[in-house]
Amino acid sequence: MSAAHRTPRTRTLPRLAVAVATVVLGAVACSSGGGHVTSASSGKPSPRATATTAVTAASAVVPNSAPSGPGAFLGPVRRIPVDGITIGYRQFGSGPDLIMVMGDTGTMSDWTVDLLSRLGRHYHVTIFDNRGVGYTTDDTSVPDTIPLMADDTVGLIKALDLRHPTLLGWSMGGEIGLTVAALHPDAISALVSTGGDLGGSQAVNTPPAVAEELNSPRTTGPQMLDLLFPADATARTAYIRQLGLIPPEKVGNETLLRQYQAGQAYESFEGTWDKLPDSTIPMLITNGSLDEITPPANAGVITRRAEHAELVIFADAGHAMLVQDSSRFVSLVTRFTKASGIE
Repeated sequence: MSAAHRTPRTRTLPRLAVAVATVVLGAVACSSGGGHVTSASSGKPSPRATATTAVTAASAVVPNSAPSGPGAFLGPVRRIPVDGITIGYRQFGSGPDLIMVMGDTGTMSDWTVDLLSRLGRHYHVTIFDNRGVGYTTDDTSVPDTIPLMADDTVGLIKALDLRHPTLLGWSMGGEIGLTVAALHPDAISALVSTGGDLGGSQAVNTPPAVAEELNSPRTTGPQMLDLLFPADATARTAYIRQLGLIPPEKVGNETLLRQYQAGQAYESFEGTWDKLPDSTIPMLITNGSLDEITPPANAGVITRRAEHAELVIFADAGHAMLVQDSSRFVSLVTRFTKASGIE
């Protein structure tokens, strides 16, 4: 399939999460707010979380940004200059470094506390906002692209002095991670990509009917949840309970347009496909078997293209498989990193 004949790129999970949050957040905010979430730490910064004196001096805490309740272990947002922009990030947990990359217009608040707390028991985790999103600034004089956001991610790794972290990317974040692995393999020690594709002419499209539903202003929150969790009503309910446990962040219309354009440009970008076979880092490629937003055939394309890639498809799960079965997903990630010699 040539890039010229591909259907327009659809908005993927993170923008879905914003839409769902708009519908249900009021109900969540009025609840007792808990769920049963175990904190990843006591709230005291670990030696890794404080990083080096130079990093601490270069970054600044955003006042009143630390969550309360189940999300308190995340700590405050910090901001640090990276290659002409300022990136907002949080750090928590202990262990080897893990950096998490959110997708299309998603913010740090679109990760669930349950997933983050589980990962924080095994890793020193860094989450951050991509350029123009939430706490991160942008330079609108240059086009936003997947390779540019990959450069931002590598710049943040260097600015925070992370020690060859594992990169975990979801949706467009998975595509950013694949591009880091292809173009900057020395920056990371391993890659976990879920719900992403390789762009260019090799990507398998979202079915037209699903693309239309994703982009329609008439699509409701429950319909969006059906797309995220097509076979698991319990997971939908659990996801709704998680919304609002991390203070929501804003995404402006200009960023929505710029990231849409980044996705469009990725459709004709062949650099990730071309360079991925040269990367020798271990990769874990995951997808939901029922994912119609990023069809699971993409995971097979990636695995066949990469030299050291393991493929895992989650049965009866959609685009939000890492949230739907976070316990299994985190166990899979920890097994993968240990097998890759990352301790």
